Amino acid sequence: MSTKSKHKRYFKLRGADWNGVSGSESNMKVFSSTSDANTKIGFKSAYNTSSPNKTEALADSNTTLVVTYEFNNESDQAAFKAAVDGEWSGSSTPFTPADSDDKVFHFKTEWLHEDGSVSDTYTNDTFKWE
Repeated sequence: MSTKSKHKRYFKLRGADWNGVSGSESNMKVFSSTSDANTKIGFKSAYNTSSPNKTEALADSNTTLVVTYEFNNESDQAAFKAAVDGEWSGSSTPFTPADSDDKVFHFKTEWLHEDGSVSDTYTNDTFKWE
């Protein structure tokens, strides 16, 4: 696959009983493996649009799932982005968490150069808890 069409997405899962304090990272779910993270997050089919090659890793003391999506070309990556963005319409989200009371946060995307270095970073300020 071409590394010209590659990006990373960062996800966290917060339990329903978080304390509601702005800037808090209380009650972040800890994942035992990337498989566990996928099960708990419940990605909808939009995340398989254009059949990306996926590389997954855990970060931040196993509270963050980092998924690198690699596509055959830019148009496949654009179709993927459009499908995922389309899931956010109305009251929908692109996730079905295993525990329906949990909330999934896609809080950062890194767009990558051909050499794998970061070209651009998008951080969703709504989901920033620092």
